[in-house]
Amino acid sequence: MLSDEHKRQRVEISQILLHRCRQEGDETAYVEPGGDHRVRNNFLEHLITGDETWLHLSTPEAKRDSMTWKYPSSPVTKKFKVQQSATKVMATVFWDSRGMILLDILSKGESVNADRYCETIDRLRHAVRRKRTGLLRSGVVLQHDNAIPHTAKRTKEWFERY
Repeated sequence: MLSDEHKRQRVEISQILLHRCRQEGDETAYVEPGGDHRVRNNFLEHLITGDETWLHLSTPEAKRDSMTWKYPSSPVTKKFKVQQSATKVMATVFWDSRGMILLDILSKGESVNADRYCETIDRLRHAVRRKRTGLLRSGVVLQHDNAIPHTAKRTKEWFERY
C-alpha cells in the first residue's frame, strides 16, 4: 500500500545503499569460532535495519483441551473456526547481518509517536553497545521507514544529539 512517492524514495535509498556497499565494501577475511573462513563486507557490518509488525495475542486451544467425554450415541460436537484474537501489539525489530539486535514490543494500547520512537532508538543504542561492541564508535547506518514518528522534529533533534 505504498504511494508512488514512497516507492520512489525506497528505490532511491536502496540505490544509495548499494552504491555505498560497492564503495565501502572492503571485504575482509575472518575466522568464525568453529574455524570456518568467511569474507565480511565492512559496510554491511554497519547497516542496521528496522521494521514494525503487529503481533496477535492469542492462546490457541490445544487438541487435548478440546476433547470431551460423550456417549457413542451423542451427536458429534461442532468445532468453531478459531479466529485470531482481537488483541494485538506492535513490535519493532532491528537486525543486522549477524542477526537480531532488538525486539521492542509496545504495551497494549500504546502507540508509536515521536517520544516513544526516541525511546525505542535509545533501547537500540544500548542493545548495539551491548551486542555489537565498538560498532557505535565506528558508525552505524540505520535503515528504517519514513513514517511520521520517524521524521518528526523531535526525532530529528534526537538524532542530531547522537
